[in-house]
Amino acid sequence: MKGTVKKYGGGGFTLVEVLITSILLAILLTGVGFFFTNIIKQSDIVDDRTQAMELARQGLEEISTLDVTSMGIGLTTPDTLGRFARCFDISVYDPLYPNARLVQCIISWTGASGAQTFSFSKIF
Repeated sequence: MKGTVKKYGGGGFTLVEVLITSILLAILLTGVGFFFTNIIKQSDIVDDRTQAMELARQGLEEISTLDVTSMGIGLTTPDTLGRFARCFDISVYDPLYPNARLVQCIISWTGASGAQTFSFSKIF
């Protein structure tokens, strides 16, 4: 048995390899976390805009049943609809057509990306 050296398995990982792998995994998971956070924020923004579009469309449908020419020119008092506020801006469309009115339905809210506004307009 003279001159023989016993070698151990050598199948494990060194501390440096484990640390490097842990750091790379942490960087990867941080990137994935930021990605999903951004996706959720963008989804909230799209949901808010979709709801604002629907409220503006409903507002123009509701006002189309009224006599717009008898309404005053200018901004109406905002209606609060949950997180959203809706008002109408009524103006004379063209002096050649004194009974025609340009009605703009304006929706405003504060969402994931701050204060936002959206509007639809229609000539009555």
